[in-house]
Amino acid sequence: GVLDNVGGPQLARAFALLAVGGSVQSIGATSGEPTVFEPYATVGELRSVQSFMMGGELAGDLAVLVGMLAEGRLDPQIGRRGDWKDVASAVEALFARRIAGKAVLEVS
Repeated sequence: GVLDNVGGPQLARAFALLAVGGSVQSIGATSGEPTVFEPYATVGELRSVQSFMMGGELAGDLAVLVGMLAEGRLDPQIGRRGDWKDVASAVEALFARRIAGKAVLEVS
């Protein structure tokens, strides 16, 4: 499965890489670009794109994700780690798309 918060062409690429039975959870669209699927990309093997919206009771879902992280079954794609004091640099790097993955800032 894939959690995608970029949308646009990346969402279409993620969908194309799914195994049978896989799912892309679309949780954002920071690219601001439309998602265009190749002809027949959504026909055939069972794969899905599902939307997600914050709200309601999330504790159970978050517990499942934390468990998957602890078991090594989920890769959070951390592209940068640093101190919270360096937040401006991290934000700048994220907006400039110089970080592949997530930025994790530690509070000291």
